[in-house]
Amino acid sequence: MPKVAVHTLGCKVNQYESQKIAEDFRARGFDLVKFSDEADIYVVNTCTVTRTADSKSRQAARAAINRNPDASVVITGCYAETSPDELGGIEGATLVIGNAGKDRLADEVIAKLGLIPQIGNPRSSIRNRTRALIKVQDGCDQFCAYCAVPLARPVMSSRPMSEVLEEARDLAERGFKEVVLTGIRLGRYDDGLVELIEALSEIDGVERIRLSSIELTDIAAGLLPLVAENRKVCRHLHVPLQSGDDGVLRRMGRPYSTSRFMAFAEEARSMVPGIGITTDIMVGFPGETEERFEDSCRFAEGIRFSRVHVFPYSARPGTRAAELDDDISPGKKKQRKALMMKLAAECSQEFAEQLIGQTVQVLLEGKQPGANLSTGFTDNYVKVVCEVGCCGQIVDVLIRSAAGGTAYGTMA
Repeated sequence: MPKVAVHTLGCKVNQYESQKIAEDFRARGFDLVKFSDEADIYVVNTCTVTRTADSKSRQAARAAINRNPDASVVITGCYAETSPDELGGIEGATLVIGNAGKDRLADEVIAKLGLIPQIGNPRSSIRNRTRALIKVQDGCDQFCAYCAVPLARPVMSSRPMSEVLEEARDLAERGFKEVVLTGIRLGRYDDGLVELIEALSEIDGVERIRLSSIELTDIAAGLLPLVAENRKVCRHLHVPLQSGDDGVLRRMGRPYSTSRFMAFAEEARSMVPGIGITTDIMVGFPGETEERFEDSCRFAEGIRFSRVHVFPYSARPGTRAAELDDDISPGKKKQRKALMMKLAAECSQEFAEQLIGQTVQVLLEGKQPGANLSTGFTDNYVKVVCEVGCCGQIVDVLIRSAAGGTAYGTMA
């Protein structure tokens, strides 16, 4: 059978779409292999959220071309949507397909190459049966000053609830214990995110329901009470902050203030004891003076996030911020990123230490490299290392220590 390899950059929505592309090829009789292996067809699902993401996308495409010059290299995703000519200029690239063509990508590649599809197995492409992504929403129309996502995914859409529930039942039957709901604007799900979660929690076999990133302004009034009351809903919310300074937030075009974000965090912790609040923070946005950066650090320290993704600003073509004078040098951005990451690491360690002496439930997802140990996550998204157990099972673990934001324990 022809061999296909799929490589993904970027968000969980991209990861879900890559999974579906792989399943489409598998269903048509193709053999799925690792991206590092020699394949007949390579699919690179790109991201364009930063300049670094663009660079990594191009590198992945060129790596595939060098690995097998006779292979067909297909480039798709957000970078392919916003800059098709740029990617099409890569020597050896076979096809460039934007986001709108992802659903038909396998068939388009088969037709382009004159191949004859066979009958395969669409289910066998997912090997690690622990947690599974379910995309329920796509698109964004907010147009924050720095963000290219609305340019790459401008159409807001939601999947019918019946379709989502059917997929979740199928995943539960296949042994998945946790489903992760994802979307570009997850909280804007048309049929109501709270209603969807309630319906999912009625499915036998679905033991955990986790939410991916959700915007502060999209959090419905009933979400926190649901997290507090429904044992299947993970006590974890990833809410992007971007900056802890109100002046920078205004320049970014973010529709909230730091006081509103703090009020949410306090309410969440009051209603849901032990909730993990994770976030994204950008450093070096144009106009972020030393004082404003220090404000951002102080605010992040005050919130005590359990985990933070820190990244430097980079101008995205077509965005409003790209027209601003980028007055922060690359060296200064690097320095600020390191400082914010140090603060974030301290907060992660503090959050993990709170579990010491507690017995927590952990979904085992794999083995620790080079050791006879298993790894997994608590419902509030703390990584746990313990003695080897059965992958895909939820086990009780007594936490005895913590280091580097990771908790270590023994089976209770």
